[in-house]
Amino acid sequence: MIILLALCGAVLFAGATAHAADTPALAQHYRQGVHVPAYWVSEKYDGVRALWDGRQLRTRQGLVIRAPAWFTAGWPATPMDGELWAGRGQFAAVQSAVAQDDPAAAQWRALRYMVFDLPAHGGTFDERLPALQAHVTALGQSWAQAVPQWRVASHESLMAQLRTYERGGAEGLMLRRGESLHQGGRSGDLLKVKSWDDAEAVVVAHLPGQGKYAGLTGALLVELPDGRRLRLGSGLSDALRRAPPPPGSRVTYRYNGVHSASGLPRFARFWRVRADEPPVEDLR
Repeated sequence: MIILLALCGAVLFAGATAHAADTPALAQHYRQGVHVPAYWVSEKYDGVRALWDGRQLRTRQGLVIRAPAWFTAGWPATPMDGELWAGRGQFAAVQSAVAQDDPAAAQWRALRYMVFDLPAHGGTFDERLPALQAHVTALGQSWAQAVPQWRVASHESLMAQLRTYERGGAEGLMLRRGESLHQGGRSGDLLKVKSWDDAEAVVVAHLPGQGKYAGLTGALLVELPDGRRLRLGSGLSDALRRAPPPPGSRVTYRYNGVHSASGLPRFARFWRVRADEPPVEDLR
């Protein structure tokens, strides 16, 4: 059985045959009313999602992350799901390291692989968590760490912790339902807890600025996954208005809920470019 599990882990992602790795678990937004005691809580890391398929690291889209050989040396075939992270507020440093075709050792020395799940483990998260902790400990590498997980008794306690973490520079919190089996795609078993929502869109065009932004980009016209479009002007720096991300680029924006009539994001504002994710070629 151990040999069989190792072989299964070694072929995850290869040929896109393993469901657990083909479609990574994705989070829904937390809303009050969820039975909080049923979930494990952890920090939401502001880094780049990275899945170890038993041979190499991949993005959530399945693209290879060219990590230095020493970074994954000795890692067994057991698949792991985690985040490449350089500390709070250091997303740009992680993105820069991951985007390199020829990885620079100096950049990767600052990264940690924060492991939060074992996708091929057949048990519930309550059962996966101790297995994950033992697995990461056995790696014996300071840059590979098991994500701390804890329980919270109520919504009020969760919100108090969220405020504390956000004041400290964290992006937010994550909830994982203890009784859940691992499954790909979005579900209520995995929830993100933040003071604001965020989503990704694809740049379609640059809209000209007016007034003090005359001659610069006034807003990005972006397309949402469902094909609808919206403008992102707020949040753009002067540097990005002078040299905006080209059409086809993926960007992340923040918003506060959605309009009841249209369902479009309320108060949408640009946050950052996702240079670690591939552009949409037909819009470039």
